[in-house]
Amino acid sequence: MDFETKVEWSGTYPGRMEGQNGMTLEYSPPAELGGKKGPMTPEDAFVGAANMCFQIIFAGVTKGLSMTLTHYRCRAVGDLQTVDGFKKFVKITLYPEMRFAPGSNLANLDKAIDATKRRCLVTNSMALQVDVVPKVLE
Repeated sequence: MDFETKVEWSGTYPGRMEGQNGMTLEYSPPAELGGKKGPMTPEDAFVGAANMCFQIIFAGVTKGLSMTLTHYRCRAVGDLQTVDGFKKFVKITLYPEMRFAPGSNLANLDKAIDATKRRCLVTNSMALQVDVVPKVLE
């Protein structure tokens, strides 16, 4: 299975990226690195991909553990550092806030997070540490 994107740039930002799922978006380097404020940045996309994938897998995992997830919101923070003279993400920390339906087996929360970390295609494809700091909302 392959996944494909197409990028077009005409000398100034924003450029355009088209995903195979039909989505098109404008992109730019971050404003802090000489880009334009507003469009998607590769850094936002990288951290966002980890955040989205974790949510999708977590929702499926909880179903199999007698947990009915009713709401999920997550802030993700990518720790960008200079390593051997080059910028690199070294860690992503996820801060999910979630609600579960009454009767959900919340004793399975750690098991669900561990299983999600093992199954998340995107974070498993990244050479970095992934930390999860969950908060269950009532």
